[in-house]
Amino acid sequence: MRKSIISRPIKTALASLLAIIVSQELSLEFAAAAGIIAILNVFDTRKATIEGGLKRTLSAVIALLIGGFLFEKIGYKTWVFGLYLLLFVPVSFLLKIELGLGPSSVIVTHLLAFGKIDASIILNEMALVFIGTGFAMLTNFYAPTRQDKLNRLIESIDDDMKFILNLFGESLVLNLDVKLYEDKISELEADIDRAIDIAIIENDNLFENSRDLLFDLRLREREMDLLQEMYDDLRTIPPEYSDGKYISDILIQASQNLTKREDMINLKERIDFLKNHYHMMKLPDTH
Repeated sequence: MRKSIISRPIKTALASLLAIIVSQELSLEFAAAAGIIAILNVFDTRKATIEGGLKRTLSAVIALLIGGFLFEKIGYKTWVFGLYLLLFVPVSFLLKIELGLGPSSVIVTHLLAFGKIDASIILNEMALVFIGTGFAMLTNFYAPTRQDKLNRLIESIDDDMKFILNLFGESLVLNLDVKLYEDKISELEADIDRAIDIAIIENDNLFENSRDLLFDLRLREREMDLLQEMYDDLRTIPPEYSDGKYISDILIQASQNLTKREDMINLKERIDFLKNHYHMMKLPDTH
C-alpha cells in the first residue's frame, strides 16, 4: 500500500509533464490540456488506466462530433456550448463514458476559442487526447507487485487451515473446548479477505498468474465457510460421543494432507466409507 501511495503521484506528475513537453514540441495549441488529460487518466491499476483511457478517447471523439456540428450549424456562441452539454451529458451516461465528460468538454471549448473547425484543428485536439492518454498508459505500465506478500499470506492461510482442522479432530477425542479457538477462525477469515483484496489488485494490474491465485483464494473462501459450518457443528457434539474417534482421524488426516491432491482423493474415499457406515447404523433410542 505504501509503494502505491508513493508511486501514483510520481507516475501522475511524470505523465503530465511528458505529455505537455511533447505537445509543445509538436507545436500543438493548448498543450497544457494534454497534461490535464494525462492526470485524469492515471488510475491505481493498469486495467483501470487502459479502460479509462479508451473511454475518454471515445468520449472526445463523440464530443468533437456533437460540438463541431452544433457550432457549425448554429454558430460559435457561448450558449451553443450549453446546448452541446445538454446533448453530450446524457449521451455520455447512456454509453457509460461519463469519465470523459470533463476533459472532452474542455476540448470542445477549444473549438469555441478557435471560432472555426477544420482538419488541422481536429488533428490538434485528437493529438492532445492521444498524447495525454498515451503517457498515462506508459507510466502506469510500472506497477509495484505484491505477489511475494500474497504468496506468504496464502502459505499462512494454508497453515492456519491445517491447524484448525487438526484442532477440530483433537477436540473430538481430547475434550477440548473449540470455543477457545474462535479468534483463530476469525483471524483466518480476515486473512483470506485481505489476500483476495491483494489478488484483485494484482489481477487488475495484469500480472502473470494473478488470475490463478485469485481463483485459488475464492476456493479457500469457500473452504472457510465449510470450516465455520464444521465449527458450529462441533460445538453441539457432546464429549461422550462414542464414534468421535473415526471423525477425528479423518479431520487430522485432512489437516496433514490439505494441499496434496492425491492424498485428499484417498481421504474422500474414507469419508464416503464412513458415511455409508453411519447410514447403516441403527438410530439411537434417545436423543
